[in-house]
Amino acid sequence: MMTFTKTDLFYSDYEWSSYIPSDPKISGKINETRFNKNQGLEVLYLINKLIDLWDFSKIESCIKIERCIREKLPPKITKQEEVATWIQLNWKTIEFKKK
Repeated sequence: MMTFTKTDLFYSDYEWSSYIPSDPKISGKINETRFNKNQGLEVLYLINKLIDLWDFSKIESCIKIERCIREKLPPKITKQEEVATWIQLNWKTIEFKKK
C-alpha cells in the first residue's frame, strides 16, 4: 500500500497542529468530522484514506486529490465525508493548469 507523506505534498504552506493519535481528524474512518484543508495532518490523513479506499497507486493521483482540496473544493463542504464524496463525483472532470 502506498503512503503519501509530507514531503510528497504539492503545497508547502500548511499549518501543522499537534493531534493525539486517536483524534478523528487524523484517524479512523472518514466520517462527519469537520475538515480543515489548511491543516497538513488532516490533508495527509484524508489523501491516504482515499488512496487506500480507491486503490490508487500513483503519486499523481495523490497530488490531484490535494489540489482538488486546495484549489477546487467549494467552501460549503466542511466534513470529511463531504470532501470525499465531492472529489469522487468530480474526479473525471477536474483539470489543473501545470505550475
